[in-house]
Amino acid sequence: MASTNSKGALPAGFTSPFTLILQQDRFDDLLACVAILTGKPMADVRKLAEQFGLPKTGPYWADIDMTAKLLMNLGNLVATKYKEFTSFAALPDVAILLVDYSEATEIGRHLIWHHIRGTKDQQAFSYVIDPALHISAPQQMTTEFGHLKPAWYVEVTAAKAGGKAK
Repeated sequence: MASTNSKGALPAGFTSPFTLILQQDRFDDLLACVAILTGKPMADVRKLAEQFGLPKTGPYWADIDMTAKLLMNLGNLVATKYKEFTSFAALPDVAILLVDYSEATEIGRHLIWHHIRGTKDQQAFSYVIDPALHISAPQQMTTEFGHLKPAWYVEVTAAKAGGKAK
């Protein structure tokens, strides 16, 4: 069984199917999540988002309907509406988490949740990919997520022919 070699590190020998893509400004964390999930450059994600009505300059935010359209168009992925977070154990295999949410400002930040199912060679584990600019490098892709305060999540799944989630 693979094990982590230091606190928060991904298990030895594991390579994430997702590449960290950092947000480019303080408003585009959700766009960075789309880029991570689809494997597309931020420039491509932003260009399509602007075609869908996102302003060229902030402040702005992409809502979940726009995010769902971006995921489908760029990666043939289906996104649910926001669902209330109840526990890490109840999360799906892949999700966009809204963390550090303030009810007063209705603002939070988005990151990727990925759960890896166990195999005979590797224990099950989960990790987060955080595109925030202010997060230190070891925390950008980590199995340590107890410090996060999730409020909501969006499940992301691959689409079948016809655009329906499998």
